[in-house]
Amino acid sequence: MIFRNRLFFGLLLMLVAFSGCQRDDICPESTQTTSLLIIRFYDVDDRVTFQSPTNLQIKAVGDTTVYTNDLFNTDSLAIPLRTDADVTSYEFTFNYAEGDDIDPDSPVEQNNTDTLTFSYIRDQEYLNRACSFKINYSELDVETEAGEDGAWIQAYQIEQEEVTNETEAHLSLYY
Repeated sequence: MIFRNRLFFGLLLMLVAFSGCQRDDICPESTQTTSLLIIRFYDVDDRVTFQSPTNLQIKAVGDTTVYTNDLFNTDSLAIPLRTDADVTSYEFTFNYAEGDDIDPDSPVEQNNTDTLTFSYIRDQEYLNRACSFKINYSELDVETEAGEDGAWIQAYQIEQEEVTNETEAHLSLYY
């Protein structure tokens, strides 16, 4: 009798202990989180064929984050927009060089920097407990500002004002 009571209470205790356990809350890689801004570059005279800028460096204004050509896809680049503000600014430097790489005899101007400021409206979307929230961006707008060395970005076209996925380009830049 005592053995049955101990067995019963032991099973009851294990049932109570394991009833509070839940499966691991892991966000699957297949879940789309906050999308990056997709940019494509074209020659200003050939607005159909993609053309990657030479030695492009992109630096977030007010941040130390730097993106260079070797991080880009062959036909586009993806950069993040701020999730805590309605404006993000980047310095786009064409033909970037520093130190011993600077060639004073180069036929192409080096370190030509234009600043692009992206403005948008942020909309939080709850995904689930594991993945939390993602930010969707709408009403994307861009302003370009040439540096002291003149503009290397000649024109731009906003392809999609909504930044909700990474399947198509959001912005085309012509230089």
